[in-house]
Amino acid sequence: MKTKTNDLPTISIVMPVFNEEKKIEACLKSIREQDYPQEKIEIVFVDDDSTDKSVETARKYKIKLVRNGKHDYDIGKSLGIENSKGECIMFLDGDNILTRKDWICRIIEPLLKEKSVIGAGPVWFKYNKNDAFFDRYATLFGITDPLTIYLKKRDRLMLWEKKWKVTPAEDKGDYFLTEFTKKNMPTIGSVGFTIKKEYLLKTNYQPAFSHLDCVQDLILQGYNKYAMVKLDIIHLHSSSFKDFLGKLKRNLNIFTRDYGKRRYKWESTLGEKALAALAMATFIVPFYHSMRGYIKIRDIAWFAHPFVCFAVIVTYVKMLLMWKIGLRK
Repeated sequence: MKTKTNDLPTISIVMPVFNEEKKIEACLKSIREQDYPQEKIEIVFVDDDSTDKSVETARKYKIKLVRNGKHDYDIGKSLGIENSKGECIMFLDGDNILTRKDWICRIIEPLLKEKSVIGAGPVWFKYNKNDAFFDRYATLFGITDPLTIYLKKRDRLMLWEKKWKVTPAEDKGDYFLTEFTKKNMPTIGSVGFTIKKEYLLKTNYQPAFSHLDCVQDLILQGYNKYAMVKLDIIHLHSSSFKDFLGKLKRNLNIFTRDYGKRRYKWESTLGEKALAALAMATFIVPFYHSMRGYIKIRDIAWFAHPFVCFAVIVTYVKMLLMWKIGLRK
């Protein structure tokens, strides 16, 4: 990017953290090694009363420390937005690592080139054959929840995919230019997602920030143009199946807990949900995706997919039934 330094926007990186001592240094180091002007990068470190050395480690990287204390991730993001000063907001987690020194320059580029674009995100997770098995699985499929594949709501590509086909898009060379609707909106808004703050402030981001709610708020106001940038990002999501499934359960518990407050309701018909559940539970379609991926990249982690899909759909059905019964009682 050849934009003059003075013309580059300031960026606030909102990072909610709880006990990320083992991962946080790699994340912060990748930010401070960027060739984007460091005086234009603000790291808003929102600590949720960590009991390890997360804060002590982070202080070495010139952070703005904000205390959460509510033990709620979404409240942490809201506090981060409230305490940010940048013209753009980027959302990173403690288990994310930027993969190249021009990463921020690349993610900012479409926001400068395309006047109508208000937000941008990377399209792949970064693959490392030495990562834990389930980290590789999540990376290969570009997911943290396989349901997003079969409901057509995913915000990342599988590692072998080179074209953005989740929503209609125009290939602009370094990024795909796309428009979201309430119906086709993917689960975008985290893990490197970057947005112009002036638009984020038009959403109902307080007292808790839900990235799906806020992106939908903007779409309904007519701000629907986004760039999916040809970048990858490291996401050290799960070291084991127990960890992977545990995070899904946690997210579903939060979703059901806050259901009455949430504005985004997963715009899918009952028939679409039934077909997604059927595809996940019958092994055939997930196994096809595993085989197709394995032909491109020889890693047996692809073949976790049919078993993960089956376990996830059974878990979701069980938890949702228990939730519905609880509501009736």
